[in-house]
Amino acid sequence: MKAALIGNGIAASLTPVLHEAEGRAHGLAYRYRRFDLAGAPEPAVALQDAVTEAKVAGYVGVNVTYPYKQQIIALLDDLSDGAGDIGSVNTVVFRNGRAVGHNTDYVGFHRAFVAKIGPLQHDTVLLLGAGGAGGAVGLAMLDAGVSCLYVYDRDACVADALRARLARLRPQAQVLVWSGATLIDGVINATPMGMASHPGQAIDLDDVPHAKWVGDIVYFPHQTPLLHAAAARGLHVMTGGGMAVGQAAAAFELFTGLPADVARMTAHFHTLTQEVPA
Repeated sequence: MKAALIGNGIAASLTPVLHEAEGRAHGLAYRYRRFDLAGAPEPAVALQDAVTEAKVAGYVGVNVTYPYKQQIIALLDDLSDGAGDIGSVNTVVFRNGRAVGHNTDYVGFHRAFVAKIGPLQHDTVLLLGAGGAGGAVGLAMLDAGVSCLYVYDRDACVADALRARLARLRPQAQVLVWSGATLIDGVINATPMGMASHPGQAIDLDDVPHAKWVGDIVYFPHQTPLLHAAAARGLHVMTGGGMAVGQAAAAFELFTGLPADVARMTAHFHTLTQEVPA
């Protein structure tokens, strides 16, 4: 059984290791490889070539990460209801000659957010990044009890498009484009900023002086510059580990049809990253 991850700058991704270890635990001969498209002169062509190669080689599916979660949709035959609502795909299943897109980011982030942030005040939240991951993260937060969500992206048009999508999907919530100077409970980074390949942080915490907690979906490194800054201020922090494991577990189940042991995968993740469970 073969699967893969498609992305840009994914050499440090732990997804292959997590999938293969869970496969071994189930007695599967399961290989999970990387299609790293970093440096590809024509990204859209490279993405299509990677998908075609995986289909022809008999892969059960592929995961898709930054920056292809929205681009991949044009190459698919169908979308799950969740992926269609969110407007991005991070998991593609090849079955019966068809490529069907799913979004397990939603599942992974929702589980992590409820566990780590749920007990804290989270009525008003700032979401950084309105790209492929931002849609899943934003919808998951609204479904986890956030009543007012502010969206920020460097591209104001992209931010407004996600605002409109989320407002349409969850009309009971208030979804606005963030322009600063707003009292918020916490911040979630859904940009690639903080990754080894995208150093830095997406916001200066001086811009959100009343925030009580900060979360990040980046997990390599699991202590990003943003989280270091938050911890230095004494804020509660949520690393990207919970989402990483949750989305990987859900994708494993889609690929193999077998139940993933989330606790086992979480323990393995902590071993790999030396992250201390909160």
